[in-house]
Amino acid sequence: MSSLFQFSLFQYHNSSVSGEVLNIALLVLFPDQRKLHFLYPSSLNRLKAVYPNAVAERTLKACFKGIKKRVDEVNRQPELFDDYLNNTQVFIDNQLFIRDASALQFGKIHTGILYTEDLNQIASQLYDLYLSAYDLKGDQEKHTDEYITRQYKNGLKQKNGNLFAKLEKKIKIKDHKFPFAWQNGTYNLVNPVSFDLEGAESIHRKATFNVGKLTLLQSFAQENNARFDLLLAKPKRAALFKEYDNAVKLLQTIGSAKIWEQEQLDEYIDKTARELQQK
Repeated sequence: MSSLFQFSLFQYHNSSVSGEVLNIALLVLFPDQRKLHFLYPSSLNRLKAVYPNAVAERTLKACFKGIKKRVDEVNRQPELFDDYLNNTQVFIDNQLFIRDASALQFGKIHTGILYTEDLNQIASQLYDLYLSAYDLKGDQEKHTDEYITRQYKNGLKQKNGNLFAKLEKKIKIKDHKFPFAWQNGTYNLVNPVSFDLEGAESIHRKATFNVGKLTLLQSFAQENNARFDLLLAKPKRAALFKEYDNAVKLLQTIGSAKIWEQEQLDEYIDKTARELQQK
């Protein structure tokens, strides 16, 4: 008998219009392989355009991050699948996201026949089918290193224009440049790294370059009690999410670096602001 896969769309239910929903993320389950994939767009501009008064994007991204973290935990404990092989909905409710009366809910369970052994390909094709509208070119600006830098700068200025003036700017260490730095016991160097690129090889090369750069700066970090705060941008194409995850794992091997993913940028801005306000 052929193996099956299942999927459920994570949806926003508009309370002001009965029965109206918008798909905002995707869960793919591979029961025989005991694997889950949870995919979501890097930007929710489409949701905001359709429903200006919808749940705040920051809240949604925190929700996505929580589900993704739990999915990763479940993937490391395949035995958790055994109690739910005949009831996927109960599995989702008990292990991933409690069903309640809120606007955010997993939808109907759909089933398909496993047509390839490449699970990433199936997940990516489902993402393209249901969520690719979020990633249409022209819908949003390319998230380059400069884009991340600008978002951080503007976010801090919005908190308090005087705080931005307290940042150290245009730092050069050996042959490497950092746009900003700030002190809070450690010397924090802001290092934007965009993986909003066109291919897996480009993502791998950029991750490898940054690991090499920071490895060469380890002696500086030790001598100056420094930390490299890596502000990451995620690729828009779901097919590249796996390579992005590999890049994050590679960067996490650098002891003096701290990872701040795109959905954590507001949190990092808040942290910077709190520390600078104390000076």
